[in-house]
Amino acid sequence: MKSFDNEWIFQVFEDHPSFFTKRMFGGLAVYLFGRQMMLLVEPTRTGRWKWHGVLICTEHAHQPAIIEEFPQLAPHDILKKWLYIDSRHGDFEPTMERVAAAIARDDQRFGIHPHPRKE
Repeated sequence: MKSFDNEWIFQVFEDHPSFFTKRMFGGLAVYLFGRQMMLLVEPTRTGRWKWHGVLICTEHAHQPAIIEEFPQLAPHDILKKWLYIDSRHGDFEPTMERVAAAIARDDQRFGIHPHPRKE
């Protein structure tokens, strides 16, 4: 199974019993506390996606407060409902360490509840 460059981000909470990952849109979705918290994205072989970074899952209502605390995050150009930071950003690692710590504390601003599957 393909590993992603930025899997180090979730080391802070990977031992939590609710933690799991799942492939999604060519990326790696990260779940904790029953919510999808982030999506690690890297360019696809087909060239369909050129993003290399992390999409942070959140509701629109929480974006201003998150951006105030983490100004390195911004609404994604295409998936505007989520925040994004490119892995080439100068503050990528310290920002994602702080975001991961907030997620590990179950900061309610982060994460979305997955929709139930249709049968």
